[in-house]
Amino acid sequence: MIDIAIRGGLVIDGTGAQRYQADVGILNDQIVEIGRVSAANREIDATGLIVSPGFVDPHSHSDFTMHANPLAQSTVRQGVTTEIVGNCGFSSAPITPKSVKQIAGRLKGYGFEGDPAWRTMDEYFSHIEADGVSANFAFFIGHNSLRHAAGLDGDETVTDEHLKIMSDLVAESMEAGALGLSTGLEFLPGKFAKTEEIEHLAKVVGKYGGVYTSHVRNRDSEIFSSMSEFLQIAKTGNVVAQLSHFNVRFDTNAPENAWERAVGMLVAEKDKGLDVAADTTPFRFGLGGMSAILPEWLLKDGYANVALALKESTVRDRLKSDCDRYWRYIHKGQWSRVRLQGSLHYPEFTGMSFPEIAKEMKQDEWDCYFDILMAAGPDMDKVLMFGENMTEAHLAEMISHPDFSLGVDGYTSIDHGALADVTQSQFPYCGHIEFLAHHVREKKTLTLESAIHKMSSKPAQRFALKTRGEIKEGWFADMVIFDADKVRSDSTLENPCVYPVGIQQVIVNGTIVVDESQHTLKRPGRVLRRK
Repeated sequence: MIDIAIRGGLVIDGTGAQRYQADVGILNDQIVEIGRVSAANREIDATGLIVSPGFVDPHSHSDFTMHANPLAQSTVRQGVTTEIVGNCGFSSAPITPKSVKQIAGRLKGYGFEGDPAWRTMDEYFSHIEADGVSANFAFFIGHNSLRHAAGLDGDETVTDEHLKIMSDLVAESMEAGALGLSTGLEFLPGKFAKTEEIEHLAKVVGKYGGVYTSHVRNRDSEIFSSMSEFLQIAKTGNVVAQLSHFNVRFDTNAPENAWERAVGMLVAEKDKGLDVAADTTPFRFGLGGMSAILPEWLLKDGYANVALALKESTVRDRLKSDCDRYWRYIHKGQWSRVRLQGSLHYPEFTGMSFPEIAKEMKQDEWDCYFDILMAAGPDMDKVLMFGENMTEAHLAEMISHPDFSLGVDGYTSIDHGALADVTQSQFPYCGHIEFLAHHVREKKTLTLESAIHKMSSKPAQRFALKTRGEIKEGWFADMVIFDADKVRSDSTLENPCVYPVGIQQVIVNGTIVVDESQHTLKRPGRVLRRK
């Protein structure tokens, strides 16, 4: 007798092929039968429902929040069974004495009450496995975290010793099973890195057959040079290359047809043989760091000194005409486009727009902005906000592009407690539902088969997650059963912490984690080590 039989459902297998009706049988952690299925200890009636592979998020930051939320509540309830984390240059390992305070501060900012008990990537993986998690996770090594580990917090001169420390940490982490290297070149301290530094580290990754993924330096006025740098690093390092959440925000001084032309550069290199692709997100809104608008002359000595400088009115006056980067529409006075994501020092303003915050603080938006950053001190890189970035037309062209996987660029959360208090946005609660309900059912940008392919098999193949991402005999039983006509989210900007409707069951490694839309509190997830 097998463990689980899913009967009468419409199977969308993840390959992009048309749906078909079949039963699916699961024994232990694997799919063992498709079609005629034996009797089972648990019978699931999936009549009229879609049976698909569990979703694989190609770009997640759930490593920020998973220690406070190992049940992965908000994401696994959407059908997400695997998350690719350590993105945008930030990872929670490896750690050295020079970086432990920085890593501990970020985890504390997302509701984790302990201290990081690990130092190496291997120790980190063992810690996660010992605690248990409800979903699978695969990890990148964050370049920003490497720089902190080597004592590079600003624009210090990079010595051979710094490069050796970072290279050794990359090699050690790759040996432990990390996927590769991620960069976040609009953020401190990675923004100070020269191309040659990243190439040096990418070569180490390339020796292991790893992946280089990048939040590139710029996606507006300097988009083409940023794309050229990304492609150059990939070729020099001999790595698989993944372009993170690649979009162009509207009204940010980008050249005409910037996205189409930049993607054309990617496709041209792919046609020449480079293993390169990209991913994108579902919302018009996007998450990002508040400090990303600050200029290099202020950032060069680190965030603690930035906080001291922000006490000076002369510095603030200068900044008001020198913050035309990242959230560039702020510089144009479009403050209503941005909302505070979460601040430990100003929790009462979470989810509010800056005009609303300015009204409460009885000062202009710039001074509110600077006060919030200043209060965070050395941890100001952990203060996030979300902004209205994209048009519906741009979302459609990105989501439908054949070289783009679909992810959220968010993190898993929970609908109550300390973590919920600092993650007051829709990203944790409905990003994957947005693809299914809005872009497939309402907008018809994609067929359901194509969307599921881009949410499962395509990213699984991209990151070499062997025998995951498809419904196939002998493959891991990571699956989701849902009602395609009724799946929806009631999460809103004003009331974001709401779990979705229409996801019936979610199975991770053969164990039911969501049953009749309720979390079973099981933790069958695994660390997926690169092999």
